[in-house]
Amino acid sequence: MGTDAPVKDVAEEARRIVGTADEKGVTLRLIGGLAIRFHCHGQHSSHLREYHDIDVFGLGTESEKISSVFRQLGYSPNLEYNLIYGGTRLQFVDERTRNNVDVFLDRFRMDHTLDFRQRLQLDDLTIPITDLLLTKLQVVRLAEKDVKDIIAVLEDHQIGRRDGREILNLDYVAERCSSDWGLYRTVSDNLDKMNQFIQIIVPSSGEREELAAKLDAIGTSLKEAKKGIRWRTRDIIGRRMKWYEKVEVGEGEAF
Repeated sequence: MGTDAPVKDVAEEARRIVGTADEKGVTLRLIGGLAIRFHCHGQHSSHLREYHDIDVFGLGTESEKISSVFRQLGYSPNLEYNLIYGGTRLQFVDERTRNNVDVFLDRFRMDHTLDFRQRLQLDDLTIPITDLLLTKLQVVRLAEKDVKDIIAVLEDHQIGRRDGREILNLDYVAERCSSDWGLYRTVSDNLDKMNQFIQIIVPSSGEREELAAKLDAIGTSLKEAKKGIRWRTRDIIGRRMKWYEKVEVGEGEAF
């Protein structure tokens, strides 16, 4: 499988990458818009056909093995990029197809930092759907594609209080946000923004009500979760201190 020619369809190529890594005992999981594409099939997910780049999540302890997997698949490392960011991210390019693959190692670092290392066995192709939703809700300045991704995820998934391949785990989101005030602030802000966006984007009143109910359930879960002293102390400072990291221009553009 690993020595086959590259697949032109980006979704199938993503499957090939994850599958080849699995054959070699290497853990890679899809992340980003392309990963959401595999979970969402409703009417609000049509934009997901437009993703071209591939983003994956892997383990830093397997960095050399990950590089070996991509060499076997015919990819070349972006030497300059990997020299600068190699401790946290890697990048590979297939010169034959111009497919570009970004590999996040150990932690997803964007506006906020999310650690998925202990959750990679919950799905065999992507990071868990709840974590995929979090990668979008952690964006401080939502772009149109982020809004569409969030709507697509909410449209196709039921909320619950446990992990499941296609279940949005309210308790997990609340736990992550109750230990990180900055993440809580951004997610809460975005839930409010999404309630406004769906009034504009979603034409059906029934759909709007269903999506709003899910957003409200997430927001209520965040508010009701027990907060520690560190969180409450940071809450006193509030927005007077920046609560997110500034993503460098060019990083995560295709995410």
